[in-house]
Amino acid sequence: MRKQRRMKHQLSAWVLSGLFMLCMSACKDNAEDTTGAFDPSQPVEITEFSPKNGSFKTRLYIYGKNFGNDVSQISVTIGGLPAKVVGSDGEIIYCLVPKRAVGGTIEVTIGESANATAPGKFQYESKTIVSTVAGYISPTGTKEVKDGAFADCGFEGPRNLVVDPKNKKHIYMIDGMGLSIRLLDFETNTVTTVLTRGQGGWDNIRQLTFTRSADTLLIANERNVANGLAVSYVTRQNGFKRPQNLVWMQRNNTCTIHPINGELYYNCRDNGNLFRYDFGTNTSETLYPIQTRDCQFFIFFHPSGDYAYFTVPNKKYIYKAEYDWDNKTLKVANTFAGNGSEGWQDGQGTNARLGNPMQGCFVKNETYVKEGKSDIYDFYFADQNSHCIRYLTPEGFVFTFAGRGSTGVNSNPYGYIDGDLLKEARFNQPVGITYDEENKTFYIGDANNSRIRMIEMDE
Repeated sequence: MRKQRRMKHQLSAWVLSGLFMLCMSACKDNAEDTTGAFDPSQPVEITEFSPKNGSFKTRLYIYGKNFGNDVSQISVTIGGLPAKVVGSDGEIIYCLVPKRAVGGTIEVTIGESANATAPGKFQYESKTIVSTVAGYISPTGTKEVKDGAFADCGFEGPRNLVVDPKNKKHIYMIDGMGLSIRLLDFETNTVTTVLTRGQGGWDNIRQLTFTRSADTLLIANERNVANGLAVSYVTRQNGFKRPQNLVWMQRNNTCTIHPINGELYYNCRDNGNLFRYDFGTNTSETLYPIQTRDCQFFIFFHPSGDYAYFTVPNKKYIYKAEYDWDNKTLKVANTFAGNGSEGWQDGQGTNARLGNPMQGCFVKNETYVKEGKSDIYDFYFADQNSHCIRYLTPEGFVFTFAGRGSTGVNSNPYGYIDGDLLKEARFNQPVGITYDEENKTFYIGDANNSRIRMIEMDE
């Protein structure tokens, strides 16, 4: 029934849009019909608009007189924010509601000065949803790894992602089990392969991190040989194209930079040891083990540098390590969330159960700011085996943010469905997540769906 209602709603929208475009086309085809042209000697009038409420990208129709049919001369704002104008026949403007248009006042300007304000206000309804940016996998599971436009490209399995600090429209990502480093370019809406595993002499690329200067990209490599290549780097000056070796260690998973002091942290999966590398002296030191056997983990620093979280996927924990500012190193880490038992259960500390907590990122919580809290960041992470995105509060509470929806379809917690965060959306082993604070947008590496998913915070 829900699917039928949705199809009916979409059909109605398509019919309405089709009729509108047909009307406009008919006006253009009639060479003698000039009723759609703007007359500067007459006022611009708005009589009504429809619908009266909606969310981001709602199709809005504005009715009135003397709008003209030259879209390049028509400006529409809703709540003071510019709306995308799709078309006009002189008496009906078709546009799309902009994000966060909470003010609601609709204003139309023709040319430089002719304008009008609609009677009443549009009621904006905030709605944050999961959508798909790029990637494809057929119903039979067929996929093709290829570069190209977002609408046509393909992935093996998107994993770790990082936003370029100097160009927020560029996101670097690891594809597959460390097969390649690829670039998501939101300026051109294309995907390109930057480096392959063979070009860097890597076995399994695990994590990407920019240094404090943002001119160097560090690359963690897992190689199962003594003194195997652990961390490489590429520079902006060389177009991130010439890998150079930095640190050697058997089976390293992570590479993380302290956001203030700049030292590098990496690990050894075999014995769970944490290491610190000093760029000033070009030396490494062993700090301590997280777990003693087969312990892969990833490190993520709080923006202040006061502490770091360690996600430990195969042990089902998240650890927390305070930072020693005097000695410029991480103190011993302790369990902060999870109890070592795999599962999906929200709760505080060891009452929470985690699947495979993988990549995470810190996101400022404006409510914490208003409340005057000392720590104003939540930690969002991809929980691979729980097939969802979750977040960890400064007090140690774990909550589910998105995924595991559409329970009416079947009993599976996984799948590929866009839509409402918790009611509809589904992921299939998400492992990568990064956040563009400027545009308030999450990007998610949905590995088994071979897609890049997106959550734009509409608030």
